[in-house]
Amino acid sequence: MSETLWSALMVATAGGWVLIGAALWRTRRVMIVLPETWPGPGADLPRPKVSVLVPARDEAENIERTIRSLAAQDYPAMEIVAVDDRSVDGTGDILLRLAAELPALRVIAVETLPAGWLGKNHANWLAVREASGEIFLFTDGDVVFAPGALTAAVDCMERRGLGHLAGMPNIIRTGMMERAFQTAFALLFCLRFRIWELSRPGSAGYIGIGAFNMVRKEDYLRAGGHRRLAMEVVDDVKLGLILRRSGAVQACADARALVSLLWYPGFRASLRGLMKNMFAGVEWNWPFLVLGNAAWMVMIWGPWIALMRMPGPAGPGISPWLPLANIILAAGLHGAVSIATMSTAAMSTARKPGRGWDALAYPLMHTAIAGASLVSAAMATIRRGIVWRDTFYPLAELRRGCVRASGIPRSGAPGWGGNGSLRKER
Repeated sequence: MSETLWSALMVATAGGWVLIGAALWRTRRVMIVLPETWPGPGADLPRPKVSVLVPARDEAENIERTIRSLAAQDYPAMEIVAVDDRSVDGTGDILLRLAAELPALRVIAVETLPAGWLGKNHANWLAVREASGEIFLFTDGDVVFAPGALTAAVDCMERRGLGHLAGMPNIIRTGMMERAFQTAFALLFCLRFRIWELSRPGSAGYIGIGAFNMVRKEDYLRAGGHRRLAMEVVDDVKLGLILRRSGAVQACADARALVSLLWYPGFRASLRGLMKNMFAGVEWNWPFLVLGNAAWMVMIWGPWIALMRMPGPAGPGISPWLPLANIILAAGLHGAVSIATMSTAAMSTARKPGRGWDALAYPLMHTAIAGASLVSAAMATIRRGIVWRDTFYPLAELRRGCVRASGIPRSGAPGWGGNGSLRKER
């Protein structure tokens, strides 16, 4: 490659990092921090009934802690609908024991999975059919809630006129490698789903988080709910997709002070845990996956290669702009990852949130994620399907059941103003 082309590539990469940094800064600006500091009393706000929907399969280790944290909420009108989805580890027995003790809890037992459904999506659909609330909170069986979580979230929805509020939880991790991995993943998550666009009408961004998806019943039913997502592996983010594109005013919140969970035990387990849905995250699209990974590796490793390529002053035949490009690239890389660490801090632990040093492991973490995504795609292709929660799902059926962002017009996606009110453009 000629020095002119090399210099142009490096400058373009530097520009890319500047754009990424700007996008992450904008992401932080549109995120709401719960509980909100809002002027004036909130006692006069309406308090609609909330149905908390908890699908659980083999969650015996965590489910009692989750249910008790929900039962301890200070919210005046709520119910908990838990679904024991074919558990074999005693989850169902724990739920029945808790139901005898907690009046707010109802339990549904699933014995068999109907054809054409993924287990979690079917469990959520059954829970919705039994729910009587005006607002649904979809969560998981290993999430723990602070006592004021529901009150803070509902008040936020009422004040801002939201139809869907996704909350980023506090993920309990302390090691540098785990924090680096989680922050690297959060960076990709923010870029993939364009969270900074949520406030702008007609934009492509959308968001959904399995630990905390709070949605108004009317918006959920209008979007088609989990029946529309029956064979969707990444059902949490695709719920956000169909909600926003069908007209629900959507926002993302930093809910670390109110919601927490233990993700996976260690870096390797985290990587393995994500492999089951990485291919689904790009909608089973091999070209998108390969080209996206290739472009991202250039972005990640380009600055380091440039710095190694130019250890001293420019020599004969080397463009004088190359040293400047190196400096811009290095500064852009570290600036962007530092912004990313702060902007997506909701994906790290609150006790040790990281101070930017995690960024030194970024090239390795992103390379590991890229490799895992390719392995995930290769395994699904070779096996012609995936195994999830001991159930095999054929790849052909998953592709047919995939809800693709390109297939839903974004013209109906509303925005919201800086003061939280719905934009007039809707």
